[in-house]
Amino acid sequence: MSPEESFQCFCCGVCCSKYQVQMTVNEAHNIADKLRIEWDEFENDYLDGAWPGTRTVLLGHREGHCVFLEAQPDNRVFFCRIQKFKPESCIQWNADADKKDCQEGLEQLWDLGTDAEGQFTGDPGKVRELNAFLETLNPER
Repeated sequence: MSPEESFQCFCCGVCCSKYQVQMTVNEAHNIADKLRIEWDEFENDYLDGAWPGTRTVLLGHREGHCVFLEAQPDNRVFFCRIQKFKPESCIQWNADADKKDCQEGLEQLWDLGTDAEGQFTGDPGKVRELNAFLETLNPER
C-alpha cells in the first residue's frame, strides 16, 4: 500500500471504547469552551472524576465508550462529536491495518479482515460497501 493509499480510519469506535482519553486541563477547557459548556458542568458530566490528576484529566465513558462518540443509525459507524477540536492524544492515534483494535472493528462490524499489504479481505460486496463508505469520509482519496 503506497503512502497516499494509507489505511484509513473507518470509524468503528473500538479505540474510543477501549481507552479513555487523557488530556491536559487546558485541552479540556478548550473543548468545554467550544461546546459552550460551563466548566463545572463539563467536569461533572464529561470527565472521569476518579482520575486524581491536577494537570491532566480523563474523558469519561458512558454506555461503554467515550462520552463524545455517537453511534450512527447502522451501528457500524461511530462519529466523534469533537472531531474538529479533539485532544492531542486522539490526534496522535492513527488507524492501521496492523493495529489489533482496527482489526477487531473490521471483524466485528464489517466481517472483514486485511491482508499483508493492508488491503481489506472478505466478501467482495462488503469490501465494496466499506470502500464506498470511506469515499464519503474522504472524497479526494
